Amino acid sequence: MKLSILPSTVKQLRSCLSWVCLLAVWGLCQAPAQAAVLTLDFAQNPTLPTAQGMSFYTETGRPESDFASILGNNRLKLDSFTTLTSDRMAYYYKDNIFDHTTDLEMELRIKIINSSPFGFSVGVSNINVSSNFVVNKNGWIVYGVISGGGYDFSQGFNTFKYKGYGATNTYEFFVNGTLVASGARPSGYSGNQYFFGDGTPTGGNVSAEVQYIRYSNQSFSSGTVPEPLSIATWSLFAGGTILLHRRKSR
Repeated sequence: MKLSILPSTVKQLRSCLSWVCLLAVWGLCQAPAQAAVLTLDFAQNPTLPTAQGMSFYTETGRPESDFASILGNNRLKLDSFTTLTSDRMAYYYKDNIFDHTTDLEMELRIKIINSSPFGFSVGVSNINVSSNFVVNKNGWIVYGVISGGGYDFSQGFNTFKYKGYGATNTYEFFVNGTLVASGARPSGYSGNQYFFGDGTPTGGNVSAEVQYIRYSNQSFSSGTVPEPLSIATWSLFAGGTILLHRRKSR
């Protein structure tokens, strides 16, 4: 049995397909490029970082709740001083979100209750580049580069910002809005990971309260921009345009 389709039905199908194509292209044009942006603001979301997409690690095998808690529904307390007799790690991390060729910004608002010289670390690295800063009770460190002392970061909350520039592989580091260090970024390590907390088993422990921590790995100049259309997308657009042209010319 031969199946026939009326010309009017063909026109309707072509019209529907053309609109579907054009709507799909419009949606792709409006969709922003996917960039690695993370914000943990504990006043806005007073839950532990693991409930906000981060993973937790300690070599002790003990649970996150032994080291971390939410205070006053507006800040995270992280304390690796669970005893005074041993050094241990307790940190949060997320893998495979760092592109060293793209701009980087890491911001932290924190109060250090107690710390060893190493303190609370925030960092990201891959095999090419390391970007890592540390805050202790009396100073800061841009790891592998430079340090500064003579502070008291136990008195209230202080804001730290690290900016890395993908095009030049350089950095700037700010304490409460003041530029305190800048220069070239050091080489990295195997793997690809963003982390914060007590990230070393040999640098002593830390007790700190964090109001927020932010991570952004996208261009400073353009921010979030529309994703470029691929060849396949342009083909879809062209097909829809041809169908509309044929429909109008009949």
